[in-house]
Amino acid sequence: MSMQREAWAVLILLLIAAGAVYAHATTTTEEYSRHNTGWNGTSTLAAEEIHTLAGLPAGATLLILAPDKPFTQEEVGYLLAFLDGGGKIILADKDGAANTLLADLGSRIRIQPGNLSSLDRDHADPRLFRVRVTGNATLVAGIETLLVNHPAEVTGGEPLLETSPLTWDDTDGDGRVSAGETFGRRAVCAKESNLTVLGDPSLFINAMLPENPGFIENHPVLIDAVHSRTGTTNPVINTLTWIRETPPAGAAIAALAILPVAYLFGRKRE
Repeated sequence: MSMQREAWAVLILLLIAAGAVYAHATTTTEEYSRHNTGWNGTSTLAAEEIHTLAGLPAGATLLILAPDKPFTQEEVGYLLAFLDGGGKIILADKDGAANTLLADLGSRIRIQPGNLSSLDRDHADPRLFRVRVTGNATLVAGIETLLVNHPAEVTGGEPLLETSPLTWDDTDGDGRVSAGETFGRRAVCAKESNLTVLGDPSLFINAMLPENPGFIENHPVLIDAVHSRTGTTNPVINTLTWIRETPPAGAAIAALAILPVAYLFGRKRE
């Protein structure tokens, strides 16, 4: 009996250790990742990932979040057809990587990377401040202001979110208005028809969603998981994701897990 209790104790310890290793191996700290449960991840964003732009459902809303991969001409064609069919696209980027796609879509909107800062703020960081809703769109329906986090200016289109006049591009990063830097109102979000461009992808991260109640929560979206920075380079997570999305692989893994149990059960009966 003593040996049996020791065996059970060892088994429980092994299971606890395996659980800890699994939890560590299946999380990441990569910014914007859906597998990142930290402040800069998007694990709490209620959205469905898609892995192809072909056959997007009519009338849906597609979020392209901080894209870091180029779009093929075929993919641009899918997006144009989606927009023409009444679909909505929210493109969130602050580095300017999305400007090529905007040009390919025939949009006049552009993202201007910079260091927008404001004196009209409640936080010590001048790049963390509130912007006012100045346009009409489903994305900001029922919202008067939003807290943004290091946003980029957006030019062209119809402005939806604008800063106060006490905002400047802090090009030298000293937190003060220096020579050559001027105050002015800037747009950080604009739209053209069914295309909305947002200069702050961090509005969708875990830390910012609670700061802006109502934003995106009432608007179910699809996330482009092919080009958006919502994935991970973690090989364990990617392998597990592949297994979940590949039924034959999942069935094979289940069979491998059951075989030892069946073998032991058969030995006992003998």
